[in-house]
Amino acid sequence: MRTIGEIACPPARSSPRRALRAALLTGLSVLLLAAPTAHASGTSKPEAKFGVFESGWKARSEDTITGCMDPKSTVTFRLLAYPLSGKSRNMKPEQAKATLKAYFKRVSAVGLKNISPKKSPKNIRLYEYTYKPTGENARTTHLRVQLKQDKNRLWVLASVTESAKPRK
Repeated sequence: MRTIGEIACPPARSSPRRALRAALLTGLSVLLLAAPTAHASGTSKPEAKFGVFESGWKARSEDTITGCMDPKSTVTFRLLAYPLSGKSRNMKPEQAKATLKAYFKRVSAVGLKNISPKKSPKNIRLYEYTYKPTGENARTTHLRVQLKQDKNRLWVLASVTESAKPRK
């Protein structure tokens, strides 16, 4: 039985047809070996997706956040600051990217602190969200982030809802 290395590097006297077949087999074996690794790279666990979302939100990166979305479905956004100003909207990734870009231009000093209760569902996180809108005082609210599973059973962003922090 030949190894993958022998298939990838056929003998010098092989025909072009044999070399093409070896190259195709090598490419196919690489795809088959890489496919389970790509699927299990963390996107199948909600903790990993929340980590990507958190780092994107803290960095104010609309590309990272829209990368958490399913490209073919919508996500519900409700943010208290401009441009949504408390209104809920379902957005496709392109719309969300433009909205978040406008939002993050007007917001600075973003901070997230996970305050999810111990018994909360694994697909929902609650954050204490501190930020400073341009020309205003800093404010602290709650940011509720929810994930859902897509048709491939990978976790994707479902909604981002900001609400006033309850008084103590």
